[in-house]
Amino acid sequence: MAYALLVATFWRGDALGAVAGVHLAALLFAVWLTMRLLQRSAQTGRSTLQLVTIPLLAGAVTSLPFYIAYVMPDIFTSVMLILIAAVVAAGRYMNLIEWLGALALAAFAVVLHPSHLGIAVLMVPFVVLAALLRLGYGRWLAAGFVICLVALAIAERKAFEFATETVARKEVIYTPYITARLIVDGPGLDYLDDVCPRTDLATCALHEALSWSDDPYRLTATHIIFEQSEKLGSFRLMPIEDQRAVASEQRAFFLQVLVARPFGTIYALGKNAFTQLGMNSIEMTIPNEAVIRNAKSLSGLPEAQLAVLDKIVLTRDQPWLGPVNSIHATIYLISAIIVIRLLLWSGRVAPPLKLFAVFILIGIAVNALVCGGVSQPADRYGARVMWLLPFTAAFLFLVQRSSVSQGTAGDTS
Repeated sequence: MAYALLVATFWRGDALGAVAGVHLAALLFAVWLTMRLLQRSAQTGRSTLQLVTIPLLAGAVTSLPFYIAYVMPDIFTSVMLILIAAVVAAGRYMNLIEWLGALALAAFAVVLHPSHLGIAVLMVPFVVLAALLRLGYGRWLAAGFVICLVALAIAERKAFEFATETVARKEVIYTPYITARLIVDGPGLDYLDDVCPRTDLATCALHEALSWSDDPYRLTATHIIFEQSEKLGSFRLMPIEDQRAVASEQRAFFLQVLVARPFGTIYALGKNAFTQLGMNSIEMTIPNEAVIRNAKSLSGLPEAQLAVLDKIVLTRDQPWLGPVNSIHATIYLISAIIVIRLLLWSGRVAPPLKLFAVFILIGIAVNALVCGGVSQPADRYGARVMWLLPFTAAFLFLVQRSSVSQGTAGDTS
């Protein structure tokens, strides 16, 4: 909702391109604040300008520019992960103004996409573990920061539901991504085959709807959730009361399937997450003609107000896309090797800086688990954070101790 309001504001002002400026400003602030904090936690031997620009330039040779320009909230996934990693590594060195700035930006990021709430929730145990393993003052600040993000995201959802019910007199129905994913992967469908029909399990209604057609392509997450044709549809063909019941039951359904089929469920989640890690093409950030036509038809706006969609230069000619994706994949692989090598090299990187890099890697893995394991593996979800690999590799290369002048404190200007 927040991102839709942001885009609508710029659209009405005939300045849709300014959305990219907002993306860039948010990212620059997050990285600038992070580097200032990390310089206080350990000697870097580099200026703030170097620590901000060089890692960002490394990321800019991969997917970063495409997500800066992409009119979707995906760049804020990386913004949130960078801020969480910075707070874990150097939160004890932050002043009140920096806490407020970091919290405001991270809170804005976490409410922009449903996956961001899932990522924040799964980051909590890692942040708590880091606090338990560290000594000294301020070690629980990061845990409080991430828990606060989760609470704010949940509060935003509840506020949206309340406003919808009281002002628009309608009820919010969330899409049952978790249920659809479990069915497609097998454990959910096997469980429903065993226990349905059951009056106390609303998802049995979806199980029945899936039997209305014998087309095997109906068993994809996209078709289950969105398709409305008799041949491929299921969830959208159900009565609205049944849709509401299935959607509200999806978390309980996940737990029931997990208890009944723990190994199959965990294997499916891991497999999807691993698949997601390997999907990092920028193709989905560049709309093709079909996507543009669909966007125009769904907008309901006059054709004159949609002319900006016909000015997308990269849509016209895409023979470069394949080679660029291959180059990006190679850079990601090399960057991952560099990051792991520097992390395992004892004494090469100061512990706080190493902790920052570790949490960036954890964030990339958690993003893959949430988007691949719970939703559906897609290039868009992988490439939105993969640029953090060359970013982190360049950062570690800059701050490795061999390049630090002995006895010289890091510049925090």
